Amino acid sequence: MYPLLKMNKRKIIENTQAIISRAENHGIAITAITKCTGGNIEIAQAFLDGGATAIGDSRIKNLKNLAVLPCEKWLIRIPMLSECQATVAYATISLNSEMKTIRQLNMAAKAQGKTHGILLMMDLGDLREGYFIGDGQEKSGAVADLISETLNDLDCDIQEILSMEHIKLRGIGTNVTCVGATIPNPHTFQAFFKVKKALEEKYKIPCEIVSGGNSSAWYMVENHTIPKEVNNLRLGDVILFGRESAYFHSYDYLHQDAFILDVEIIEIRNKPSYPIGEIGRNAFGDVPVFQDIGIRHRAICAMGRQDTEPEHLFPMVPGIKIESYSSDHLILDITDARQNYDIGDIISLRCDYMGALYAATSDYVDKLVIND
Repeated sequence: MYPLLKMNKRKIIENTQAIISRAENHGIAITAITKCTGGNIEIAQAFLDGGATAIGDSRIKNLKNLAVLPCEKWLIRIPMLSECQATVAYATISLNSEMKTIRQLNMAAKAQGKTHGILLMMDLGDLREGYFIGDGQEKSGAVADLISETLNDLDCDIQEILSMEHIKLRGIGTNVTCVGATIPNPHTFQAFFKVKKALEEKYKIPCEIVSGGNSSAWYMVENHTIPKEVNNLRLGDVILFGRESAYFHSYDYLHQDAFILDVEIIEIRNKPSYPIGEIGRNAFGDVPVFQDIGIRHRAICAMGRQDTEPEHLFPMVPGIKIESYSSDHLILDITDARQNYDIGDIISLRCDYMGALYAATSDYVDKLVIND
């Protein structure tokens, strides 16, 4: 059935191998992130086959599906209070920044007879999760006061965590280029590494894991500027799509076409390129802009924004252009396509991260892992 998302296991294994070999040269371990695939167990196994030793996901349901895999499993979104029991059951490590949640995890771990690992998350300025400690550059006013207050809170929280019998503080983590779109650089981590130093010197505990971010940090591995203190990265985008997420640079040693979305044509007709009548808002509340380039040969495919994000799809056949879309329809200009099409034919589209993420988690898109 269509639409059909094809995920190429061989290419993902090869990408994983290439990433891990380069990361190892810098002493960096990789936690491979499965959330883009909806926690697909075959793709998770591809990560392991490629050399990864830890899997991460933002959804407990996905980690539950991966429970049979023999590796560490990270919950990379802060646990909800309502899922602390499940977090301890299915995650080896969770990322945390709230003491109320950590206390609940401690209780859940006690009830299950386990010790649960945590990373304390630090916000260096991207404004997503974590203790807001800044980037180590001198600040003034309210921001400086907030950082000082946060560091005092962090000190108290660490002391309490170290008293917990069923929680093990395994290290620290940070996230960038997500909410605030801040790009990491070697100077970004000054305050982050001060926390690492405090754990080791003030609290006399090893900072086993220093997780320096996601695929937006990969460019620093490539140009050999990643700080030596970073020993872990949480990577999905660069492994699955061959592209780092700071500058969107693609690497020639990685596959960019491991995810292909096949869609079926349900109509082919010649249509004007400019609508007739007054233009208002479309199905999504936007006012579209059109260019009048005459009559065009158009194909409508049975897939729309309810299934994925069409702006993150790229036709594989030269000459095809995504013209527009609704919730259920993808409208393609096939006038200049290098082949002819008929009703029922299939058109293949390469996905980037967001295109694959939405398709992989849609109930209306079938999924198939291939090995060619």
